[in-house]
Amino acid sequence: MVEPAFVNTVWQHLRHALGPAPAPRPPVILDVPEGMDFQELVDEVSGRAGSPRTLIDDGRRVEPVNTRTGQPLVEPFSEELLEMRAWPYWNDWLGCARVVRAGREQAVVVVAHRADPAAEGLPEGASWAEKLRLLTGWEPLPRTPVDWQAAEQALGTRLPGDYKEIADLFGYGSFDTYLELLVPGVRGLDLVQWATSDAAYVDDLWRPHARFPEPEGLLRWGSSEQELDFVWQTGAPDPDEWTVLVRTDFDTWERYDCGMGEFLVRLLTDVALGYPTSRIAAHCFADYA
Repeated sequence: MVEPAFVNTVWQHLRHALGPAPAPRPPVILDVPEGMDFQELVDEVSGRAGSPRTLIDDGRRVEPVNTRTGQPLVEPFSEELLEMRAWPYWNDWLGCARVVRAGREQAVVVVAHRADPAAEGLPEGASWAEKLRLLTGWEPLPRTPVDWQAAEQALGTRLPGDYKEIADLFGYGSFDTYLELLVPGVRGLDLVQWATSDAAYVDDLWRPHARFPEPEGLLRWGSSEQELDFVWQTGAPDPDEWTVLVRTDFDTWERYDCGMGEFLVRLLTDVALGYPTSRIAAHCFADYA
C-alpha cells in the first residue's frame, strides 16, 4: 500500500513553481518505507506525472540513457541498479528505482535537476512539431500509428498537417500537465469521438459560434483540467488555414490567428498570451499511453 504522506513528501521536493529556471542542485534520494509495494508506488506517481520511461529493468538498460531520457537519475548510484522508472516533471527528473545496497534490495525515489531542453534556442526552419519536441525534450516512444485516413473519413474533412505531425510525434498525453491533446483512436481522448459527442448533444457549447460539422463550426482538438476548450474554427477549404479559438469560461472566447502548432509553441513560451505554462522554465510532455 502506498503511503500518501510519502508521496506528498516526494512532491515537496519537486520544483514546479512558475518563474525563472532554478539553479542546479544535487540529487535528492529518498528511501521508500518498508512494506510499500514498488509497482503501486510507480502507479501512484504515474497518476500524477504520466507514464514513465523504463530506463533499466532487471539490471539491463532498456532505453538509451542520456540527458533527454533521465541520465541525471542514474548518475548518483554506485550501487547496482535493478530498475529505474523516469518522468520529466518541469524543472526536475523524477525516478523510482530498485537498487542493491550491501547485498540487500532497497526501493528509492530520486529527484534530480533537469536542464531546460531548449536552452540553445529553436531553429528557425524547424516545423512546429520539432520546436515542441525541442521545447519539451521529448524522445518519441514506439506506438501504433494513427489511422489518419479512417479518422478523416469519419469526420468528413481533412485535418491540419501540423496537428497530424504533432499527434504522430507525441501521441496521447499532456503538455506541462496543462493541455491534453486529443488523438484519433485514443480511449477517452479520441478526437473523432469527441467531435461526434459534441455534435450530438451540446447545442449551446460553442455559442455564439456554430458547431462542427456546420459551416465554420468549431472542432475541439485539446482540453484542460482548468475547463478550457481548445478548438479550430473550420471553414477554410485548406485545413492548414484553420485558426485556433480558446474558451476561457462559458461564454468568453479568445481567437488566435494561427494554426495549433504555432499556438502550442506560443502557449509554452509567450508570456504575452497569459497562460501559466509560459512562465515554466523547463517544459515537458507527460505520456498517458
